[in-house]
Amino acid sequence: LDIPPESDPLLAYLTSRLMKNGKRHAAAHRTSRMLLHIFAMTRSPPLPIFRHAIELAAPSIRIVSHKRGGKMIHKPIPLSEKQRTFFALKWMLAAAANNRAKTIEERLAKQVLDIVRQDPTQNQVLKKKLDVHTMGMVNR
Repeated sequence: LDIPPESDPLLAYLTSRLMKNGKRHAAAHRTSRMLLHIFAMTRSPPLPIFRHAIELAAPSIRIVSHKRGGKMIHKPIPLSEKQRTFFALKWMLAAAANNRAKTIEERLAKQVLDIVRQDPTQNQVLKKKLDVHTMGMVNR
């Protein structure tokens, strides 16, 4: 098993997002078990798969709404790389919370693999990304 380095910034960011009540060790354990589930399901190194899923799930714009003349205006705003990663992880964690697997690690691993398989009709994260992009194209 190719275990990724602990100093990987993407995994540290995921650990921070998973952390509750300051329990970083438990969140780091969840992160490593998620990677182990990905490895068990695919039999290939989990970190490149996870990175690819983040790239696929990350939106390039967000929609900002403001009022002008009594009318709501939706304006697409480009996102930085850090913001793209933030939204991808936020949407992945929200979709994993709605899933019915036993643990958060299994749910996240299944979510990552669903994103890599790229089925926007099935996956909530890819559907949300597509909705944001179509809304941005309509309102540019």
